Amino acid sequence: MISSLAEVGRPTALIIHGTAEVLDLLTRWFEASRLDVVSAVTAFRARAALEGDRPIDVVIAPWDPTHPIGGEVYRWVLAHRADLRNRFVFIADEVTPEFDTIVGGRCLAIPLQEVEEMVRVAAAIVRRVRTLPHGIPIIRDRDRPTLLIVDDDPPLLEAMARHLFDEGYTVTQMESGNQAIDLLERREFDTIVCDWHMHDGSGADVYRWLVKHKPQMATRVVFLSETDGDDAGSVAPGRPMFRKGQDAQALITILREIVDVVRAG
Repeated sequence: MISSLAEVGRPTALIIHGTAEVLDLLTRWFEASRLDVVSAVTAFRARAALEGDRPIDVVIAPWDPTHPIGGEVYRWVLAHRADLRNRFVFIADEVTPEFDTIVGGRCLAIPLQEVEEMVRVAAAIVRRVRTLPHGIPIIRDRDRPTLLIVDDDPPLLEAMARHLFDEGYTVTQMESGNQAIDLLERREFDTIVCDWHMHDGSGADVYRWLVKHKPQMATRVVFLSETDGDDAGSVAPGRPMFRKGQDAQALITILREIVDVVRAG
């Protein structure tokens, strides 16, 4: 009997396969395990699903010489959706040296016959994707405002995520400005908390990108800094900046004010 996945707001699996019969079989397996399934028979359709608004928790795809579609989609993910690179379960009887080189140990390859193991691994991926650091569950609740936190200090990022989750936000974390920009190309958030100084894309870079590409979101940004001397100034005039570790209540107040304006509009 196929083991069921714990239901956390109905996780979604993208199942990719170039053979219709196998695609249908995989769809039935994973639907029986309480996942919503999006299927794709071509790499183009798979990329369209990955670029869409619907969150994808886990991807099932083949990787072998007969079915190169999985490798094609994974290479695209590495270039365009790096946040999904460790959400794949590959179907393969044997893996090639190329697989190990490209995947780099981030994903497992499982024979098609081992459905129980495939479902078990997919369940583990869903639990990881739906959980923030230290076991905080991600709640996909429309009543919760969405908040993006961007900071290249992982311990601080985790602490802020926990605190803002407790304050009622659905929290997404990114560890660099460039990662955040890649995400913001595809998604919108009610508010954004962004570190001013980061090595791989600064807060200023994020703000300039928003002004150019999504100006409606530029007014939703709050910046953090490690020093008192920093000022958004000429780059982001009028945007609040808070010293890290201080004025937590003032930060919460500003975020609520931003959300109220966004939700009222």
